[in-house]
Amino acid sequence: MKTIDFSDEELSALVQLIDIAIKSQGLGVAEAAVVLVNKIKAAAGPEPVVDNSPQFADSVEAVEEPEGEE
Repeated sequence: MKTIDFSDEELSALVQLIDIAIKSQGLGVAEAAVVLVNKIKAAAGPEPVVDNSPQFADSVEAVEEPEGEE
Protein backbone atom coordinates (compact mmCIF):
# COMPACT_ATOMS: atom_id res chain seq x y z
CA MET A 1 0.00 0.00 0.00
CA LYS A 2 1.21 3.48 -0.81
CA THR A 3 0.28 6.65 1.02
CA ILE A 4 0.11 10.24 -0.16
CA ASP A 5 -0.44 13.25 2.08
CA PHE A 6 -3.07 15.73 0.91
CA SER A 7 -4.25 18.95 2.49
CA ASP A 8 -7.99 19.42 3.03
CA GLU A 9 -8.07 21.83 0.09
CA GLU A 10 -6.35 19.28 -2.17
CA LEU A 11 -8.82 16.56 -1.15
CA SER A 12 -11.70 18.90 -1.90
CA ALA A 13 -10.25 19.69 -5.33
CA LEU A 14 -9.78 15.98 -6.04
CA VAL A 15 -13.41 15.22 -5.18
CA GLN A 16 -14.49 18.11 -7.45
CA LEU A 17 -12.42 16.68 -10.30
CA ILE A 18 -13.98 13.25 -9.80
CA ASP A 19 -17.43 14.90 -9.84
CA ILE A 20 -16.57 16.59 -13.15
CA ALA A 21 -15.43 13.24 -14.58
CA ILE A 22 -18.74 11.63 -13.60
CA LYS A 23 -20.72 14.46 -15.19
CA SER A 24 -18.59 14.21 -18.34
CA GLN A 25 -18.43 10.43 -18.75
CA GLY A 26 -21.59 9.34 -16.95
CA LEU A 27 -22.18 5.87 -15.56
CA GLY A 28 -19.01 4.51 -17.15
CA VAL A 29 -16.88 6.10 -14.44
CA ALA A 30 -19.46 6.42 -11.66
CA GLU A 31 -18.74 3.10 -9.93
CA ALA A 32 -14.98 3.69 -9.74
CA ALA A 33 -15.58 7.29 -8.69
CA VAL A 34 -17.82 6.26 -5.78
CA VAL A 35 -15.13 3.89 -4.48
CA LEU A 36 -12.47 6.59 -4.67
CA VAL A 37 -14.62 9.32 -3.11
CA ASN A 38 -15.59 7.01 -0.24
CA LYS A 39 -11.89 6.31 0.43
CA ILE A 40 -11.15 10.04 0.35
CA LYS A 41 -13.98 10.81 2.78
CA ALA A 42 -12.87 8.03 5.14
CA ALA A 43 -9.28 9.29 5.13
CA ALA A 44 -10.39 12.89 5.70
CA GLY A 45 -12.16 11.92 8.92
CA PRO A 46 -15.69 12.52 10.07
CA GLU A 47 -17.54 15.60 8.96
CA PRO A 48 -18.05 18.20 11.67
CA VAL A 49 -21.37 17.96 13.48
CA VAL A 50 -23.42 21.13 13.44
CA ASP A 51 -26.22 21.57 15.95
CA ASN A 52 -28.99 23.51 14.20
CA SER A 53 -31.52 23.23 17.00
CA PRO A 54 -32.71 26.62 18.27
CA GLN A 55 -31.63 27.73 21.71
CA PHE A 56 -33.98 29.76 23.87
CA ALA A 57 -33.38 31.51 27.17
CA ASP A 58 -35.18 30.08 30.20
CA SER A 59 -36.38 33.51 31.27
CA VAL A 60 -35.88 37.13 30.39
CA GLU A 61 -35.52 39.75 33.06
CA ALA A 62 -36.19 43.43 32.45
CA VAL A 63 -33.21 45.72 32.81
CA GLU A 64 -33.85 48.41 35.38
CA GLU A 65 -32.56 51.84 34.49
CA PRO A 66 -31.23 54.05 37.28
CA GLU A 67 -33.64 56.77 38.35
CA GLY A 68 -33.24 60.11 36.66
CA GLU A 69 -31.83 58.76 33.40
CA GLU A 70 -34.05 58.47 30.34
